[in-house]
Amino acid sequence: MNRLFSFALLAAWLVHPSYSIEFTRAQTARITFAVGKLLENGHYRQVPLNDTISESFLKNYLNALDYNHLMFLQTDVDEFEQKYGKTLDDAVLKSDDSPGFKIFARYLDRLGQRQKWVEDILQEKLDFTKDESVLANRTKAPWPKDETEAKSLWHARIKFEVLQGRLSKEKPEDTTQTISRRYKRLDRMMRDFDSEEILQTYLSALTHAYDPHSDYMSPTEAADFKMQNITMKLTGIGAQLEWDDGYTKIKMLMPGGPAEASKLLHPGDRIVAVAQGPSEPVDVIEMRLNKVVQMIRGKRGTEVRLTIIPVHGDLSTRKIITLIRDVIPLKEQFAKAKTYDHVDSLGRIQKLGVITLPGFYENCSHHVDVLIQRLKKENISGLVLDLRHNGGGILEEAVNLTGLFISKGPVVQVKNYKQESTTLEDSDGRTSYDGPLIVLVSKLSASASEIVAAALQDYGRALIVGDQSTHGKGTVQTVLDLKQFRLDSVQDPGELKLTVQKFYRIAGGTTQRQGVTPEIVLPSPYDYLDIGEASLENSLPADNTTPLEYRHYNLVKPYLAELEKNSRERIQADKDFAYLAEDIQEIKKHQDDKTVSLNEAKRLQEKADAKARLEARKKERAARKTPLEAIFDLSVEAAEKDKPLLDDAIVRKKAAEEAAASATVDPKSDEDAPEIDTEPAVDTQLKESLNILTDYSSLRAKPADRTVADKLL
Repeated sequence: MNRLFSFALLAAWLVHPSYSIEFTRAQTARITFAVGKLLENGHYRQVPLNDTISESFLKNYLNALDYNHLMFLQTDVDEFEQKYGKTLDDAVLKSDDSPGFKIFARYLDRLGQRQKWVEDILQEKLDFTKDESVLANRTKAPWPKDETEAKSLWHARIKFEVLQGRLSKEKPEDTTQTISRRYKRLDRMMRDFDSEEILQTYLSALTHAYDPHSDYMSPTEAADFKMQNITMKLTGIGAQLEWDDGYTKIKMLMPGGPAEASKLLHPGDRIVAVAQGPSEPVDVIEMRLNKVVQMIRGKRGTEVRLTIIPVHGDLSTRKIITLIRDVIPLKEQFAKAKTYDHVDSLGRIQKLGVITLPGFYENCSHHVDVLIQRLKKENISGLVLDLRHNGGGILEEAVNLTGLFISKGPVVQVKNYKQESTTLEDSDGRTSYDGPLIVLVSKLSASASEIVAAALQDYGRALIVGDQSTHGKGTVQTVLDLKQFRLDSVQDPGELKLTVQKFYRIAGGTTQRQGVTPEIVLPSPYDYLDIGEASLENSLPADNTTPLEYRHYNLVKPYLAELEKNSRERIQADKDFAYLAEDIQEIKKHQDDKTVSLNEAKRLQEKADAKARLEARKKERAARKTPLEAIFDLSVEAAEKDKPLLDDAIVRKKAAEEAAASATVDPKSDEDAPEIDTEPAVDTQLKESLNILTDYSSLRAKPADRTVADKLL
């Protein structure tokens, strides 16, 4: 059976080393033509290559090369727009990829000039007492109008980087050498780009003119993609990485991987240097993501040291984390469960279940069913299905998972570009769990997880709780191997990931761009970050389709007003949500003013204030008298073999001991940096979800309401 996948949040899971090949220009031309025709004929949008696509194509390519708008001048951009703004589409259909190589050559010219400027600026005596600032991320800023403005921008940028070294208490000569090497390496690395790498960048700019999830994958990229999404043999540290403003940033941690087990790394941490065992660290700021990934990859049992900027630290903060690479057990990616003897505000105890599903892998719905049956034996009075970090996966599994909570009926509608609709439904008539159910979601919940949340919400079967909305990815991709198109002498032309379908809710709406809006919204920093489908260039629009007929369980609406009221009151009185509100205010402040001060005294004070704030929180939390909850862990294997549940405290202690043996914080780390808490941070959303579930379960259990619910079921 062919399975549909939705690759919502692709991972750089650090597996086998990449390889690279060199295309001839004739070969790149053939590949360019093939990709162009496939986009015209196969993409969901069904838009021919035209001037509008050409303009977006050019914009994407310039941004891919010069993400921070510091290399090209506005005169360069004007020249490119005049020459290519409305002709790149024609060039593709003529098998002419020369514009991509000519623009890349201009980029190399500008890069060489900028590298010389860096050397000159590093020889200057820089004044850090002035009240100056720099826009650290210039992705959306205009290109400099001339060389005078460009030199001024580069002066501020290098001054910013030197200040980072001063704040980190580096020796001045070390900082100067690091920055000098950084831009020499960038210049050398870009000049070493082969035709495959240039073509990868150029054609991805073309595919992104159609939508952000269509990609041209060169042979190297295609090999990595298969390893990440099909072979799933994962060896490394287990971190999903992304490239952001010159930094390699941790996007997500893979369950069971060395990074996650260490409790020393967190999403949002920035990797600034990588070292192999005892070797000297290599600065990786401004290094391309694939190069950093290759440095972090390695054989099982070998040591890698990462120098990071902690997500909650000042940009000058440095921590050095040592990890031992390992094969990440696939069972660690399976669904997991916990039971909580949850104590509410009145001292009442309810046994609640939580199932965490990291992705929609093969047989995940069966695993969840196994966990549910065991949780029912534990007499849980309510269940939380945690999909906050679930980026999608196998569509069939999303349908099967939804079917565990309804008797039968439609789950999702899928349409192709011809508007031909297919309804995927649960038809087995079996319900695995019919008790109080909360689906916990976040801005990272994407695609298949959104299908589940949307269907259970439309049925009125589950209460959706979480961020203001989910990710908003309602599209389906397929991967085409370009070898099947017989491109003459091109032995391995790579692959094309193409958006071919859209999802629709059974109620007729869409998750595309809009996501799923929870009935109860909990405060979250993700709501104030530029993430989600709606923030992506050229994402497909939201639209509606014909609603289907399905059974309305109406198990949420009768209780919603009281649940919302109780939750709101708890959040207003909760200290951890107050801390979260402070963090959100900081995020909003930085969103409003994205500049960073170049005044050393001001930056030192900001750093001291942040450290004092975090230490005060840690002290306050340690002094609390919180009710002790009995928490027990349940794996799929334990549920299948009917083994006893394990005490969560013992499980966490063992995991911490194992992590301590293979993950450490180097004493050379910044002594002024806030201490990294090796215990899990307070999960405010899960804590409040359990409170809501306690209320929900109590309301559902009332005799009058139980009668209504029985009739509905």
